[in-house]
Amino acid sequence: MKRFKTLLLVMLAAALCLPLVGAQDVQLTDPATGARPFEGQELRILNTEVVPILAYQHQIVDPLYEEASGVTLIYENAAHSDVLPRIQTTCAAGGDDFDIMFVEDGWAGALAALGCLEELDRFYLAAPGDSHPEDFTTRAFGTVAMAKEKWVGIPTLVAVGMFAYRTDLFNDPDEQAAFMEAYGRDLAVPQTWGELAEVGAFFTRPDEDLYGFNYRYGTPNNILFDYMIHFGFSRGVDFFDADFNPLFDTEAAIDTASFFAGQDVLNLQPPGRESFQFGEVMQNFTQGKVAMYGTESWAIPLLLDSEASLVAENTGFAPIPGWLNPETGEIQSALLSAGPAYMINAHIPEERKWLAWDYLQLAHGVEFSRILADQTGAGHRISVLTDPDLVAKWPHLTANYEAAKVGIGRPAEPWWPEAENAIGRALQEVAAGGDAASLMADANNDIREIVADAGYYDEGITYVSVQQREEFVCAKLADLGLEHDECM
Repeated sequence: MKRFKTLLLVMLAAALCLPLVGAQDVQLTDPATGARPFEGQELRILNTEVVPILAYQHQIVDPLYEEASGVTLIYENAAHSDVLPRIQTTCAAGGDDFDIMFVEDGWAGALAALGCLEELDRFYLAAPGDSHPEDFTTRAFGTVAMAKEKWVGIPTLVAVGMFAYRTDLFNDPDEQAAFMEAYGRDLAVPQTWGELAEVGAFFTRPDEDLYGFNYRYGTPNNILFDYMIHFGFSRGVDFFDADFNPLFDTEAAIDTASFFAGQDVLNLQPPGRESFQFGEVMQNFTQGKVAMYGTESWAIPLLLDSEASLVAENTGFAPIPGWLNPETGEIQSALLSAGPAYMINAHIPEERKWLAWDYLQLAHGVEFSRILADQTGAGHRISVLTDPDLVAKWPHLTANYEAAKVGIGRPAEPWWPEAENAIGRALQEVAAGGDAASLMADANNDIREIVADAGYYDEGITYVSVQQREEFVCAKLADLGLEHDECM
């Protein structure tokens, strides 16, 4: 991938601790310790490249950091399903095998309980660099970068739901005429679940190796993500009520499972759909095998890369189809705001913690994030999502920004990964032909037992809402002497 000529200026500014032109209050290293205080050292990162944007970050951002800092980055890439168990094992043993860890938002509570997530306040206060924690929406930062009220990570991305579609198919006059004849309305990108099924059926043509759309059903983690992101939140499904009673046996949750994992919807997807994970669904879209693809913003770089996708030049983005409320006639739509952050292993020596912070504040700071967005169309910071030049180049950034402001995050309790597996396995059984109502009720009971075993009911622990997470962020930013428009 070609780099911009301006990257040399960025590297030079970083190496010399000079402010970049147009960048306010950017200090790339602590001048008291020299311009390249960690030159010659190696930084060990436990990682997974399960989503495309991470690979593009390594191609674009990491070389900039290595050149600016003189540090060599050593990655240990693991399968997504292996990352959390590996971190838990290392943390429980007090190990220092790696300096930085890839941590999804739903894992932070479990790892914080093990005492292996280093709080970042003191690093920021001593050497803020280009970190700018106020440059994220409060919803996104509270979900991805914090473990409840503690700041423990810098987001590597903020995932919001998106809907990709083949513009060549939707704009084809012959397809438009055929759809009008079959359905009596114009062919358009679906806005509701009903339209999704209708348009999906129209484009499902097994003899042409073309199908309507594709979702992820292959692992409990994946199926729960797509269930909630693309369907559940719009239907009004939530994880828990205020008293930590799980809500997966409600009418809304069962309706959503029946639609998303039901045979009618599965039949509009390529063969093997029940086992598909991240890679398979992306591949089917990039190879032109599906007309539409329910995805997240982390997929943008690959979907727009002509070297990676056969339909890159014919890929458009739209909001996720919502649920049509029969009582009001309104389309309900809501989204997840999730993602991983890089977090510092609390068990490494003090000097290595400062090296890890140096990487976080620069490699995933404002300026390098802008470069990444300019080249790939993927952004997660406010300054990127609202930049006029970038928005003109990548119009979907505006929708990403709005989604990041209202996204709903997964719970961050220590036991959440176990609960996530319970509901995810139930959804997989629905996709295999099981009864949605009984399976969701059983999973709901399993999750209730998990919460009870953790002592939450006995101790009267209440669920942390997305609004409370925003309050945690605003309180943290105030402690750091920072202001945020959403906290006014």
